[in-house]
Amino acid sequence: MDARQLIIQADRIAQDSGMTQAEWSRRAGFDEFGKVLIRTRKRGNCKLSVFAQLLKPLGYEIRIVKQGESE
Repeated sequence: MDARQLIIQADRIAQDSGMTQAEWSRRAGFDEFGKVLIRTRKRGNCKLSVFAQLLKPLGYEIRIVKQGESE
């Protein structure tokens, strides 16, 4: 999965939870208009720290897992 697919997947999770882009952006600590989300989705890329911050209000986190291992 590439960065664009992860961003789209996070956006779907937010939409499924009934969160608007503006609300999602505010809860993540960014501007109140969702500009960060709009730019991120348009580019299909963002800093890892930004993506991690966007995942928090959705109840998700980023983890590094060695291939072939599970928790």
